Amino acid sequence: MWINFEQSLSQRLELEQSNQEQNKAKNLRSKGAAIVRGVAGSGKSLVLRNRVEKLSEDFEHILVLTYNRFMNGWLKSKLEAKQINKVECKTFHQWAYKHLKYSYDDDVSKLVDLARKSTKRYQAILIDEAQDFYDEWFQALLEVLDSRTKALFIVYDNTQSVYGQSHRRKSDWTWKSLSINIPGGRSQVFDLNYRNSPEILELAWKFIVPALETAGIKIEKRKKDEAGKVVYTPSIGSVIEPKKKLSRSSGIKPLLLEVYYEDMPDKIAYQVQEALKTHSESSIGILVHPQAQDLKQEISKELATLNIEHHAPETSRDRDGNVVIRPYVIVDSWNALKGVEFDAVIIAGVDSLSEYKFEDSEISFEAKAGLYTAMTRAKDHLIMLYENKDVIVAEIDTALNSPDCLEEG
Repeated sequence: MWINFEQSLSQRLELEQSNQEQNKAKNLRSKGAAIVRGVAGSGKSLVLRNRVEKLSEDFEHILVLTYNRFMNGWLKSKLEAKQINKVECKTFHQWAYKHLKYSYDDDVSKLVDLARKSTKRYQAILIDEAQDFYDEWFQALLEVLDSRTKALFIVYDNTQSVYGQSHRRKSDWTWKSLSINIPGGRSQVFDLNYRNSPEILELAWKFIVPALETAGIKIEKRKKDEAGKVVYTPSIGSVIEPKKKLSRSSGIKPLLLEVYYEDMPDKIAYQVQEALKTHSESSIGILVHPQAQDLKQEISKELATLNIEHHAPETSRDRDGNVVIRPYVIVDSWNALKGVEFDAVIIAGVDSLSEYKFEDSEISFEAKAGLYTAMTRAKDHLIMLYENKDVIVAEIDTALNSPDCLEEG
């Protein structure tokens, strides 16, 4: 049995709680730019949502942007639940198409000029998943941001950067190069991971570190003195080393299992069925490589055969709306599910990365960052399946069996 939710129920995160640093980010004065850099599972999106609530007290015209549709649906539902109605919430592509008549097939160089000609203006703009936004996207958004407020709020994590922007992972890069000026005291770092069990976080981190080092990406820790005062903050282009929360542990180690590809759909469907018997009010994400559409369809077919209600989007529009409610089972690519979290994650085909040739260390990092992001979607249970014991599987196996290295938060 791959997943037994009874083993982790006592540690399950049910409440959304904000710590002192998150509350500080939420309550910064309304005008001016601010940035939050946070590790996976540190509550970045929760802070952004709470920041929207705070800004809505002062502003009438607010724009909230994400990269992917699932995150957009989650944010929309949370804002609606708080009865915050003065907010336009979209993915960047949805917004640019509606207001600028810009399609993702168009030359990105057109964006800034289109935005400059637009009459649209926002008193505040908030951006989630900012690590995946192109420079031109930021420059276009500055054109529609009210110059009297300059209220730009950005949250990001360079470790989850899977769509390029390698220059923003360099230690000498600054936001000033995009004409974004961050006043003192308005740049914060969240390094404590709340979402993942320490066992899952340790694995994910030990897996991604060699890729970070090969790509020449600097890894730094935020440091505090004995009184808890921050004495060192990592530079903008650095990746922040996460801290783990030992109280999240249920003692369940991630599983790396050999399964023939042709057997994966049937075995996954059966294991999902058995897992839900242990606690039906649970969420399970079944994640595949972004190009493994056939495998995704076969898994969905087997789930349907067992009458397991699930969502397997066939088009990007199928990802609209809030599917992040419990109970739920989703089958989709790991890139599409960035920002979403599950009680359990099954990654079908971790060895599929090796089928694609990496032209250089940056592309290799981005591919592995996708898998790292997939691992960090799992709160308590992580199952990784492979058919061929290749270099990727060997790296995961090494990470699983090497000593723990992360500090406790």
